[in-house]
Amino acid sequence: MRYGRIPGVDKPVSRLVHGTMMLRQDQQQEGYELLDATYAAGCRAWDIAHTYAGGQSERVLGGWVESRANRDGLVILTKGCHHSEDRRRVRPFDLEADIHDSLARLRTDYIDIYLLHRDDPAVEVGPLVEKLNEYHDAGRIRAFGGSN
Repeated sequence: MRYGRIPGVDKPVSRLVHGTMMLRQDQQQEGYELLDATYAAGCRAWDIAHTYAGGQSERVLGGWVESRANRDGLVILTKGCHHSEDRRRVRPFDLEADIHDSLARLRTDYIDIYLLHRDDPAVEVGPLVEKLNEYHDAGRIRAFGGSN
């Protein structure tokens, strides 16, 4: 496996990142087996999102990390602020709520890389960046950016 570096992330990032959208709590054992095999192959970076499987994917990954006691060696990239069926969810309030949910589900006190899952051209970016900087300065996220 090849590894790289991302500014702000103090550990190597595997060049292959394992997507976790398929993780479900009713298939936890199969999920753990998949995560174990991927880890054994040298993957140390995991892509996940607040919305995947209604939060189940983060819960399964968090349970696996806790059960394997391997958090210090992993890079967790999670995303928030994804639109819902009801509204566009790209506001500082949504960002803050999603970060807290993700930290709880992932059973960790920090996220290595946090990405905004969607954007909304009708929303000023300044307040979002201020909120991201607040969480970065507090050590809750190590690096941040945008996705999609």
